[in-house]
Amino acid sequence: MAQVGACVIMRAIHYDLHLTDIGVNATYNSLLNSRCTSCEVGTDKSAYWSPTLYYRYRNGSFYEVGHNGAVVYYLGRGPNVNQTVPFPKGFMILSGDKAARSYDNTTMTYGTKDYPGRPVADRVSFNCLDDETIEKPYMHSTKCKNGMRAQIHFQSCWNGRDLYKADNSHVAYQSGIDNGICPPSHPVQIPHIFLEVFYDVILVPNQTTDGLFTFSQGDPTGYGFHADFQNGWDQNVLANATANCLATDDFGQISNCPVLQESQSSAFDFNCPERPPQIGENVRGLIDKLPGCVKIT
Repeated sequence: MAQVGACVIMRAIHYDLHLTDIGVNATYNSLLNSRCTSCEVGTDKSAYWSPTLYYRYRNGSFYEVGHNGAVVYYLGRGPNVNQTVPFPKGFMILSGDKAARSYDNTTMTYGTKDYPGRPVADRVSFNCLDDETIEKPYMHSTKCKNGMRAQIHFQSCWNGRDLYKADNSHVAYQSGIDNGICPPSHPVQIPHIFLEVFYDVILVPNQTTDGLFTFSQGDPTGYGFHADFQNGWDQNVLANATANCLATDDFGQISNCPVLQESQSSAFDFNCPERPPQIGENVRGLIDKLPGCVKIT
């Protein structure tokens, strides 16, 4: 099946993830009415979030690891891909478990004989870009001269009723996580989001053997990597792209999807500068403790 990409529906989508109205109180309308977006396709003003990575020095201070951008893929997968429906207004998802610190090989996706289930923990993976053939569900290597990539699959099956539930029970993974069928409890197939986030681990200064990389929720393993999505698409564009560009065999090029091409910008990296922080706490550069006084666990 075709994917689509570049901040849109389908193959590769390049995001810097800045949006003028992103925040803890953001709504569909506030996102949609944002002045700008760093998405290559301007009609996607959705919010995409993932945790900041820090490096802890031996003296207990923390250094913010450079974030070298992200790529969002919208994928059409599985035997029912042609029945995929667009995200409704107000739709939100969280994928991953911030408290996970080990691999869970017992919690499985729904599966059948023809479409066997898979450990849900496989939704998260890491790749040291020095060797792109090795992927593991934890930070297995941080000595990466070409950077480290964190990757996460979002749920692509919906119960058809709830826009959001705090326990994320309104959504479920396909049997193969990135492919397969949906469980009977969540029969509505939505576009499959796959997020890649790049971290410049090699650029952290003065690293030592007793230093430690940790995500902002206090996770030094990577098993607890997680990400959020809040729909901010122009619904007419999203519906058109889902119907006509998601399940095509054209490598997801925006140029092959007219409705996306209409708002495509070559300056998306610079269209939307990062806004001032909403909370008066220093989280950038070298800091004394993790934001929110979170402890490493």
